[in-house]
Amino acid sequence: MSEEPAAGAGQGAPPPFGGYAGRQVLVTGGTGFIGSRLAERLALEEQARVRVLVRSWNKATWVSRAAVELVPGDVGDADSVARAMAGCAVVFHCAAAGGARHVCQAANVEGTRTVMQAALAAGVERVVHLSSIAVHGPNPAENADESDAFRCTRAPYGDSKIAAEEVAWQFYHERDLPLAVVRPTFVWGPGSPFFTVLPVQQMKAGRWFLVDGGQGTCHAVYIDNLVDGILLAGTRPEAVGQAFFLTDGGGGTWGEFFGHFARMVGCESLPSVSSSAVSTRVMLVPLRAVDWLLGPVSRTPEREPLRFLVRGTRFALMTARRSLARYAPFSAWDLAKYARVGRLNTRRAHDLLGYRPRFSVAEGMRHTEAWLRDQRWL
Repeated sequence: MSEEPAAGAGQGAPPPFGGYAGRQVLVTGGTGFIGSRLAERLALEEQARVRVLVRSWNKATWVSRAAVELVPGDVGDADSVARAMAGCAVVFHCAAAGGARHVCQAANVEGTRTVMQAALAAGVERVVHLSSIAVHGPNPAENADESDAFRCTRAPYGDSKIAAEEVAWQFYHERDLPLAVVRPTFVWGPGSPFFTVLPVQQMKAGRWFLVDGGQGTCHAVYIDNLVDGILLAGTRPEAVGQAFFLTDGGGGTWGEFFGHFARMVGCESLPSVSSSAVSTRVMLVPLRAVDWLLGPVSRTPEREPLRFLVRGTRFALMTARRSLARYAPFSAWDLAKYARVGRLNTRRAHDLLGYRPRFSVAEGMRHTEAWLRDQRWL
C-alpha cells in the first residue's frame, strides 16, 4: 500500500484524540515551527499540562500565547533537561538544528542522547522522537517504507538525524525506553519557513523554479496532519518500537503543490530546470580551494604553465557558478528531492496509528493563504 488517497482527507477523527487530559507533557524544540504547533494543540485541544523547554526566549513569542509552562533549558544541558522532565508522562523530542556539521552533531545527536537519558531516569511512559525523511536521503526508493535502510549522504543535517535516531533506538533496544519515532516528510502550512514562506518569497522575486517541470512526486505533509500523527504516536500502544512516515496522501506532483503558491502571488507559470542538466555541486566548490591547492606551485618560474591552469580553473568555476546562481535556492539535495518520482508506503501509520490526513491539500492551502496574508507575506 502506498500513500492513502487524497479523497480520504478531511474524514479522520476530529480532535481531541484523548489520552492527554490533565497529564504533564514536555515538548523540546517547542519554540520551533513543529514543536510550537504541537504544544499549542496539546494545551488547547487535548487539555494537557504542557511544559516547553526554551533555549532562546526571543523565539518563544508564538508558543507563549497558549497556556503552556515555559522553562529555561537546552538539550545540551543535562541538568536543565532533567528539571524540565520531572513529573512528565510523555516527552515529545522536537528539538533539532541545521547548519554546520558540528552544530548538527551537538544539537541533534548529543541533544538526543541527553533527552533519552533524562527520559529513562525520569521513568516517562512514552518518548516520541521526531526524526526526518532525510534519514533515507533526498530520493528514497519507489514505495519505500520505514524499514528501508538509512542512507548517509555526507549532508550534515541528514547524517546527524540518522545518528540521532540510532541513539534513540539504542535506548529502546538496550534500556527498554518506551519509544516511538515519527519521520516527517516536507512540512508545510502556517508558520512553515521552508515549504511555505521560502517559495512565496522566491516566487515574488522571480527566483523559484520547478524541477523537471514539476513532475516529481510530492509527499509533503500539512502541519496539522503531522501533529495529528504525532499525537497518535504519543498514546497508541502499538506505536512503541515503531517508526512512521506521515504524509498528506494522494501522491500529487510538486508542480501541483507549488502551483497553489504561484496562484497566491500572481504567477501565471513557473519556469523549469532539468535535474539532469544542472549540477549544483559546482556551486559548492570554493574558489579559494583552487588557489590553496595550485597557487603555491604556480608561483615558481619553472612552473609558469601552472599559472594558466589556475587562472583557467578559476574562470571556469566562476562562469559555472554565475550560470547556476539563477537556480538558487536549490542545492544538489533539492534537485534530487524534487525530481524523485514514486510514492512512500504509509501503511504502518494507517494500520497501527489509525492515521488519516484530516486536511486535504486544498483545505490546508486555504488556511495557509489566510495566514500568509495575515503575516503580510502576500
